[in-house]
Amino acid sequence: MKKSLSVLALLAIMVTGCSATNQSAKPSAEPAAATSAPSNAPLPNEVGKTLDKAKKELEGLGYRVKATDTVEGKAIIVKSNWEVISQDPAAGASAPEASTVNLGVKHLSATPSPTPTPTPTPTPDVVVGVGTGADVGAGNGSVANTGGGSAEGTGTSGGSNQTNTDPYVAPTVPKAGTIICKDGYVWPGTTRQGACHGHKGIAN
Repeated sequence: MKKSLSVLALLAIMVTGCSATNQSAKPSAEPAAATSAPSNAPLPNEVGKTLDKAKKELEGLGYRVKATDTVEGKAIIVKSNWEVISQDPAAGASAPEASTVNLGVKHLSATPSPTPTPTPTPTPDVVVGVGTGADVGAGNGSVANTGGGSAEGTGTSGGSNQTNTDPYVAPTVPKAGTIICKDGYVWPGTTRQGACHGHKGIAN
C-alpha cells in the first residue's frame, strides 16, 4: 500500500514538472506595436500641375482635396482640363492627416488678362506769331521782326508778344510856292528875298 502511494506521488511530481516546462517554452503571444505615419507631414507643391494629378497625389498622402475655379467660377467636370494656380495650406506647411487642402484652379482655355496700354505723353503747344512791326516773344523761345513783312516764331507758350502800334506818318508834300531851305526847314513865307536866313540858303 505504501509503495503504491509513493509511486502515485512520484508520478504527480513528474507531471507537474513537465507542465511547467511546456508553459515556459511557449512563445509570447503579445502583438508588436504598429508603426504609424507622422500626423503633420509637410505638404507637396501642387501649383502648376493639372488638377487630376494634384488630387491623386494629395489623396495618396491621406488628405482631402477641395478645388474651386477662382478665375471664372465655373463648375469643374474634367479635372485634367484644369490647372492649379493656388494652394492653401501652402507647399511645405505642416497639415494633419485627413485635413482638407484647398486648391484654386483655372481652366486651361482661359485667356490671360490683356496688357494695359501705356498713356502717351502730351507734347507742348507751339505758338506761331505773325505781325507787321517788331514782335518780341518772352517765352522759352523768342522771335524778333524789325522789317515790314511777317514774322513766324516757334517759342513755347508762356511768353508774351509785343507789337509796335505806332501810327504810320505819311511824308508832307509841300504846296506850290513853298520855300524849302537846304537844311530841310520849310520857310513860313512865300517871299524868296531874305528867305532861309540862317538855314544855309534856299534849296528849291
